[in-house]
Amino acid sequence: MSQGLTVIRVITWMPVGGIERRLVAVLPKLRDMGWKPRLVCIREEGPLVEELRDAGIPVSLIPFSSRLSPSGIRKLATSFKQNRASVVHSHMYRSNVPATIAGKLAGTSAIFGQIHNVGTWESSRQRVVDRFLAKRRTGTITVSRAVQRDVMENLGLSEAQTPLLYNGVDMSAFENDPGARRHVRNELGIADDQPLFLVPARIVAQKNPIGVLKAFCNAAKSASGPAPVLAFAGDGKLEEELRAAAADHADVQILGRRNDMNALYNAADAVILSSFKEGFSNAVVEALACGKPVIASDVGGNAEAISKPEFGWIHDSGDGGALTAQIGEAMLKGVEGLGKMATGCRARAELFSLDGLVEQTHELYCKALGIEP
Repeated sequence: MSQGLTVIRVITWMPVGGIERRLVAVLPKLRDMGWKPRLVCIREEGPLVEELRDAGIPVSLIPFSSRLSPSGIRKLATSFKQNRASVVHSHMYRSNVPATIAGKLAGTSAIFGQIHNVGTWESSRQRVVDRFLAKRRTGTITVSRAVQRDVMENLGLSEAQTPLLYNGVDMSAFENDPGARRHVRNELGIADDQPLFLVPARIVAQKNPIGVLKAFCNAAKSASGPAPVLAFAGDGKLEEELRAAAADHADVQILGRRNDMNALYNAADAVILSSFKEGFSNAVVEALACGKPVIASDVGGNAEAISKPEFGWIHDSGDGGALTAQIGEAMLKGVEGLGKMATGCRARAELFSLDGLVEQTHELYCKALGIEP
């Protein structure tokens, strides 16, 4: 049994991001299953650290001067030993490298690195280093079939060496809420019969915000019935450029970063995520959980979540024509037609629940340690 065994997660820092929010959600649940989870940051702490501490999860900072800092790796190995870590589980290349080395130095029983996106290595040198270290881990966890294939190819690993754990969404936090729908649509000045398309993503090049804006405006030219509206919820380096591009379009709203995502999903009639690169998008599953069909590019695990037309539309990444056509199809369905897709979308999201992720993580750790789940 896992009772009392320590799991140490390692990450560079804890900004407000999808990976980091998943840690905030998962670690208390692992504790409830009998594990003793801890978190180590190796650059700085970040804003989400306090949420973990408030939940009773110990967090420590071991700042590294560089990724292969000898003193940093020694301190990290010492922390593993002092806390009697049974499992070390790190996230992304910049943490996977030092955590794997430190775990081996500490004699940790199970060492996992986790890759959250395709094309995670920035140079051939990084790929060579990780290829060497990956064969010395218990496993390299992946978050979608697409990421798994990418890791297997780049690191020379087998399917058994790259266990798949889909990101999990807290289904109780994302669900149908008619009251929230009315409130947000009133706030934004959107009538009940106007189709609202939501882009819940950072406004950065990877998320293709300018491409989405152009496709929406092109599709809207041919739309009949109530005027559709496009809303971007997020911030990022391209926000000023996006605002300038959208300045002449009264049907486009730039909302900035929002903390009421469940309410925004409910206010929307469909969600657009036409990224150039993803691992497994949390936003896709969150939207489905709220009963909203998704228009998404075929990157990462998007097509694994949107596996049938009942859940939305999939197009090739960067194909503006296909994106325009799919937005046009959704506009043609209107508020009522898109609403009829809700039940199937919610049922699909259930396959990617937070509770399911926690259970699978528990089983993976137990198997690695040779103990009963």
